[in-house]
Amino acid sequence: MGFQDLSSVACIHGRFQPFHLGHVDYLKAALSQWESLVIGIAAPTPVPVSFPGVEHRNLASANPLTYLERTVLIRACCRQLGIANERIEFSPFPIDEPTALQHYVGKSLTCATTRLYAWNDEKIRRLENEGYPVVVLEGCEKMPFDGSKIRRLLADGDPSWKSMVLPAAADLLTVWGIAARIRNYEIMTSV
Repeated sequence: MGFQDLSSVACIHGRFQPFHLGHVDYLKAALSQWESLVIGIAAPTPVPVSFPGVEHRNLASANPLTYLERTVLIRACCRQLGIANERIEFSPFPIDEPTALQHYVGKSLTCATTRLYAWNDEKIRRLENEGYPVVVLEGCEKMPFDGSKIRRLLADGDPSWKSMVLPAAADLLTVWGIAARIRNYEIMTSV
């Protein structure tokens, strides 16, 4: 049925800078409950204002991947996981401007999230304030790393970051030169 029957569709969301094994866990948990997913790409454009505890979200070095690159990377990871293209769709998901969400994702769509980080509670509050149904996925595991750590390892030239992402993601991040891009953004902000 896919996207014709919205009762079998939910939305997950994140910046996915980059898409890593914690995100894979989140994706699989959601796909175990819904037939199809909209994958909302948060911060599709630079975040203008930071939120306490996640101030890094508006730094260029914390957002090295474009919206398009993130969709290509996630689709490649889904392909590696054996998830059919027909089960996923992408949408901008401007959680930093919650009133704009309705222009991308209709309010009838359930937003699935986790409670692994304090920022998740703020996202839940924002979504509920805008009238979105929210489901907290239980059983998702908090990884011993996050996107910030992966970006740091990439910039430092430490190859251990590759164990934190799927091979499809590692290949694309390498081909696209994301490590150099992060270093360049860091140089630009320190000048």
